[in-house]
Amino acid sequence: MHSVILYFGSFNPIHKGHLAVAEWILDRKVCDEVWFVVSPQNPLKRDGSLIDERDRLAMVDLAVAGSRYPQRMKACDVEFAMPRPSYTVDTLSVLDAEYPDREFALLVGSDIPGQIHRWKEWRKLLDCYKIYVYPRRGYPVPPEGSGFTLLDGAPFEDYSSTEVRAALAEGGGSDMIPESVKEYIKQRQLWSTTMK
Repeated sequence: MHSVILYFGSFNPIHKGHLAVAEWILDRKVCDEVWFVVSPQNPLKRDGSLIDERDRLAMVDLAVAGSRYPQRMKACDVEFAMPRPSYTVDTLSVLDAEYPDREFALLVGSDIPGQIHRWKEWRKLLDCYKIYVYPRRGYPVPPEGSGFTLLDGAPFEDYSSTEVRAALAEGGGSDMIPESVKEYIKQRQLWSTTMK
């Protein structure tokens, strides 16, 4: 069966750290494809900083097209047509029904295992889907037997989208994002950037 790892996120914006983890996974043949699932609204984040989901999806499309695996990555907008806020377990139900020939797994940062109990039907997620974890600064890796699979040696995501947005607003940050995404941000004048 065709294996797909779902990388959920706001991608506000997508940055090189996101791509590095996805490319590392594909380099090591952990799965056949990585899908970036752009979340219109994260039920656990309500800070109001999200730009329009279509802009975020467009930036993921651009980043994927310029990656080392443009045929094995894709931007996924499945949650755009779902009730909001969307929940991972519901999204997986939709994808399982729509793609019966695919086997889905999840990719999360090491910040997630400690808060998974706040997710809707979290035990179902752990029981029914493989959940891969990549390291994030300041968060411990999950212990053996926790139901999570550590991607040992995966690139360390050393900055967040929040930091990227802050850098862009101050005229920097362009080294953290793909060139095509940088151009899109400039053209659309997102985050009031003064980026050169």
